[in-house]
Amino acid sequence: MDLENRKEIYRSKVALGTQYYRQPTPTQSEWKDDLAKISEMGMEYVQLRPQWRWHERQEGKYCWDDIDCLLELAEQANLKIIFKFMLETAPDYIYRKYNGYRVGLKGENIWPIAHGAFYPGGWLPCFDNPKVMAGARNFVREAVERYKNRDVICIWHAWNEARSRPMGECACQHSRESYHYWLRDKFKTVEHLNDFLGKCWGDFEDIDIPRDTADFAEMHLWRQWAASRVAWRLAEVKKTIQQVDPTREVISHVGFPSVLQDVLDDTSDDYLTRKSVDFYGCSFEIRYTPSPLDQSWPFLVADWIRSISRDGYYWVNELYPSRGRWEPEASPDVVAYWHWAALACGAKGIILWQFKKERVGLETNEAGLVETDGRENPTCLEVRKVFEVIRKNESLFRSARVPKAKIALVYDFNSDLVSRIEESKHQEDLSLKFNLPTGYTYKTALQGAYHLFWEAGIQVDLLSSHELEQISEYEMVYLPAMFIVDLNQAKVLTDYVSQGGKLLAEGGTAQRDANTWLHITRPGVELTKLFGVMETERVVDPEIKRRVHLPTGIDAVSGFMNASFELQGANAIAKYENGSPAIVENPFGQGKVMMTGFSPGLAFLLEPNEAWLEWICHITSTWAGLETYVNTFPKGIYARSLKTEDEQISLIFNRNSQEFSLPITNSASELISGKKYNQGESIIISSGKTVILKEALSNKSVKNNA
Repeated sequence: MDLENRKEIYRSKVALGTQYYRQPTPTQSEWKDDLAKISEMGMEYVQLRPQWRWHERQEGKYCWDDIDCLLELAEQANLKIIFKFMLETAPDYIYRKYNGYRVGLKGENIWPIAHGAFYPGGWLPCFDNPKVMAGARNFVREAVERYKNRDVICIWHAWNEARSRPMGECACQHSRESYHYWLRDKFKTVEHLNDFLGKCWGDFEDIDIPRDTADFAEMHLWRQWAASRVAWRLAEVKKTIQQVDPTREVISHVGFPSVLQDVLDDTSDDYLTRKSVDFYGCSFEIRYTPSPLDQSWPFLVADWIRSISRDGYYWVNELYPSRGRWEPEASPDVVAYWHWAALACGAKGIILWQFKKERVGLETNEAGLVETDGRENPTCLEVRKVFEVIRKNESLFRSARVPKAKIALVYDFNSDLVSRIEESKHQEDLSLKFNLPTGYTYKTALQGAYHLFWEAGIQVDLLSSHELEQISEYEMVYLPAMFIVDLNQAKVLTDYVSQGGKLLAEGGTAQRDANTWLHITRPGVELTKLFGVMETERVVDPEIKRRVHLPTGIDAVSGFMNASFELQGANAIAKYENGSPAIVENPFGQGKVMMTGFSPGLAFLLEPNEAWLEWICHITSTWAGLETYVNTFPKGIYARSLKTEDEQISLIFNRNSQEFSLPITNSASELISGKKYNQGESIIISSGKTVILKEALSNKSVKNNA
């Protein structure tokens, strides 16, 4: 079977499945009954995680008995296999014979351990060591050669959660050599590197791994290199797989994606990583979500992964159906909510993590659809209902697309990284100085901005700054704390506004150049002309709060980070209580810009206030002129649309504690119950529930801001 025919098998449907068998559990006596039950529940895919250390206990001697048996049983149950390589569990010989240890910033060996997802041990070697990477490739090649002719194998999953963690790219000789090679490729000569950073190295060989975050520039470069190594490793494994088997797609997924990561300690630039595989996915980790972001997080993650994916095709590769570790369980409605959020954001596959709750180690009793003995629980029964609705409406969900938004929210990896570096406890443990809702300033500003739009019922698209030129496709662009802006990016922003775009930037935008240095005047790179202001003061202090009189006539509090401006052509449209400009507006060319002296998203998360919601609605509708984005639903009701050529699916989420009555303005069908509604009727949405309506595109009856 060739590649296109194999793709058609799973791309013609919404892929539903579950992770099963992470060595050593479940045990062999459970396999047959479990796989039969997985199939009976409406799933078609089982993901296996063959761990390098488990199958190659002595160098060059491989044992595949367990995988052989599972493939036979999967075929009997009419299931397809996602074959996910677990390469971070290296065999003992990798350390003993090839010195495959990572080396810490102080020169010490980082000893391999067993934990959680890596219970067999060996976590994790240094893949910059060529002997380690060669051993990993040999393991991959051996597996693919053995199973490439088995039709039960659907997809090769090259790497589980490809990230550099914790500070994973090490300080060993091999990592230093790789870093030097990367610097040579980027700067060509050491003189150019010196000019860029203001350094005085005599040769690339003189450059050491940065040992602390006190030098922002060096640490910033090193972690950029680390992100590039994540993408490189993944590309190497894909190449190895496809040299043996060019008939299947090679995929990967990230756990916490870039928009959630502590990007210093858990690094991956998703935009780079996704280029290494055929398609890319993410995890939906219900257990980690902080309030109040627990409701908007799945949308943020899914919108981000869709934005960087080719043609918008992606899967949620790990959706946690439970918390575990003896914590109170998430309610079945919450788990269903995350499923529907994935579908609402265009996911074309959902793989549960995992079928049975874990029995061993750090993740004891964690993350299973059913209990350790196979008993179904209320969440399992709810997931059955979700799967039933998806299967009944397979072609509709598969062909539906998320309509393009009119507003783009830009994510910038470099600004994210410099913010995390700046807020580290230098020469200590590199942990954070402050206690912000999502870790540090940039992350809180980014997630807060998305949450602000989400709470207001306004759909936005996420956009990577790697593709900043694509802002021309949007009517309004929002820059949350984009601290680093270079000359090329400044030109893109200026051209966008000149040609009629509306640009809203938070305070701190263009504070630093690409080398992390502060611009002499801020905003830098000649953006003072675009915004019509110059920053005269910036105060970052968790104890200082400033009251802002917003253009809506209501006051709100901005905490933690505030700046003062000197007007240079712009108009102050909001002021702090001391009378200084807090928000400025500047017409420019055919468009206009707005800059805040603070981060509205950060302020909203620190002190939730309806005033911020009114303000973002005012900015979107009145200032940007996007009247169709005015939310028609009450607070707590969030709606998203998917569209085919002929139909619209409206997913309406009631996160309130009370039921909600939705009047039907034209004929529609409720996918969950199958009931048809006529004009004038109402549908009742119970607390915590999601309702899905289908209607003809010519009868757009539900205004849901899509």
